[in-house]
Amino acid sequence: MRRSLPLLFLCAGLAGCANVNQTLDKGTGALGELLLPLAEEVQLGHQLAADVNKQEKVLDDPEVQAYVNQVGQRIAKASKDKRKGIKYTFTVIDQPQVINAFALPGGHIYVYSGLIIASRNEAELAAVLGHEVGHVTSRHAAQSLGTAYGLEALSAVALGEQPGAVAQIAAGIAAQGYMSRHSRDAEREADTKGLQYLMAAGYDPKAMPRFFEELARHSGGSNAIADFFASHPNPGERSKVLSRSIQQKGNPSGATALVGDFERIKARLQGKAAPASSSAGSSSKPASSGGTSAPSPAPAPAPAPSR
Repeated sequence: MRRSLPLLFLCAGLAGCANVNQTLDKGTGALGELLLPLAEEVQLGHQLAADVNKQEKVLDDPEVQAYVNQVGQRIAKASKDKRKGIKYTFTVIDQPQVINAFALPGGHIYVYSGLIIASRNEAELAAVLGHEVGHVTSRHAAQSLGTAYGLEALSAVALGEQPGAVAQIAAGIAAQGYMSRHSRDAEREADTKGLQYLMAAGYDPKAMPRFFEELARHSGGSNAIADFFASHPNPGERSKVLSRSIQQKGNPSGATALVGDFERIKARLQGKAAPASSSAGSSSKPASSGGTSAPSPAPAPAPAPSR
């Protein structure tokens, strides 16, 4: 009888079992969002964040951390995400060889220092943070969990049948890497919402497609952006879609800097990074989040961008 509970729960939560079958035909991602309670998703995010903070090398520079957090909080405020338990945090990981960022459930967002070095201005950094906030507001982590772990596992969490289920899921995610491989639809949704948040915060919306365009230009160069291409759809196509969206909105303008002092923050990170010459340089061990060993990006204004 207990094994029938997940199906009963689904039928009660949706408008009849026919709708369940229709949703299942589209995959279990959407049901993951339905089945995983927000409180459990937040708990999962806290556990994962604690693990990331232990496993990754968090940048020991309060000034850089404060700056990125200030930019990120502007974006988070613009998202108007007031869900109970969601608290946005923005943390820089000391990996100048990795140009990427990722979001964990509950609002924990991590940025590799290589992404900041790759960005040409504050608005480009804000654009990536907006994309990651878009993943959180859309609950893409819950959707990914639905696909990865299936309905029965998440139903057990929803019904409280397995008190240790969240911890087990957290351990499984940590073992495979923290960066979810979201669907193309999820990435497009995060781009759309990120662009919306970027504009609402007062930044130049064109910074987002420009950043992706720059990524596309470097696609055949340094291995430093290999991780981005492994975990995200083609940035060149995303740039075109975003540019069309901005045109449809009447080409709104905005600031490239609101917090200010981006160049000095970037210079601090470049001073901490190991010396590198163009695409050749010292190697680094792979990040547990799925980052690959790669030469340090050259500390030049032209980016070799990220996620």
